[in-house]
Amino acid sequence: MSGRALAVSLSALAVALSGCFTTAADYRAEAERFIVEEVTIPAEDVTFASADCDEPDDQEPGTRFACTATDRTGATWRFEVTIEEDNGLVVSVTDRP
Repeated sequence: MSGRALAVSLSALAVALSGCFTTAADYRAEAERFIVEEVTIPAEDVTFASADCDEPDDQEPGTRFACTATDRTGATWRFEVTIEEDNGLVVSVTDRP
């Protein structure tokens, strides 16, 4: 799967699973949880053991923040998360091992 197709696939899933947030820390925690518990890359048999995200500057739609995740082999992946309307999150891979 290409990086672009992967980002589109993750984005659609992230928006569908987003919850209700009240603080910037909630967005950070949800992004970390989502990457570890929900993101898989079946074509490469990749799942994630941990994720660490920056706290977004604010909660406005369009705000972006970075995450770093470690897959089960120890490789590091980078993601960009964008806050959408209705408390949604779009998660995109920006750098893969």
